[in-house]
Amino acid sequence: MTEKIDRGVNNGTAPPIFKLRGQNYHSIGSLLPPDSLRPTFAQLYIYDTENKINNRIGTLRSIEAINERDRKIVAILRNMLDKYNSLAKNFCYARDRYQQENCTNIKLKLISKRTTDGRTYNLPSAFEVAALIVGDIEQLSKERDIIIESQSRKLQRIDVFHPSYLALQYPLLFSYGEDRFRLGIATSDSISARPTKKNKTITLLQFFAF
Repeated sequence: MTEKIDRGVNNGTAPPIFKLRGQNYHSIGSLLPPDSLRPTFAQLYIYDTENKINNRIGTLRSIEAINERDRKIVAILRNMLDKYNSLAKNFCYARDRYQQENCTNIKLKLISKRTTDGRTYNLPSAFEVAALIVGDIEQLSKERDIIIESQSRKLQRIDVFHPSYLALQYPLLFSYGEDRFRLGIATSDSISARPTKKNKTITLLQFFAF
């Protein structure tokens, strides 16, 4: 999450307030952390997985402050996502390829275009959500695809119209990694026997109002 946080409002005894200035948007980094830096966020699926629980909690607090209760809660959530979340499964697959075959030039592509509508058909499979590619990917990338490189110091902004945007932003709310809004969702009128002259696709506002 990238934004300007105003921390000056929490200087009294009132309940804490989370205040943002400017636009709130989310970015994603590389599969591996830059040299000398600790793994964070999605990198925790790939790097130093033997200490994955402590590493995950350590992104928010010091290692000394971690207790056994925290470890148990994080382990339960991590196991749930690994088992059911299609996005988490792809990061685990990338980790296995990296560890087993020592692939240094590996990229994970989170595909933006789906062949089916997740609201009508089954949840997308892991291979429909993402593709693991070794080597050059420039010829295979589409406009809104998210390309996660092996190692990079740059952050990539996640397109708000990517179907995995909300699942990446709120993994515990969308624990299966299910698709949300994407461009081109057909309205019921557009696929009926007697289509009207109304818009044939659903807007972002209509989707969240549904």
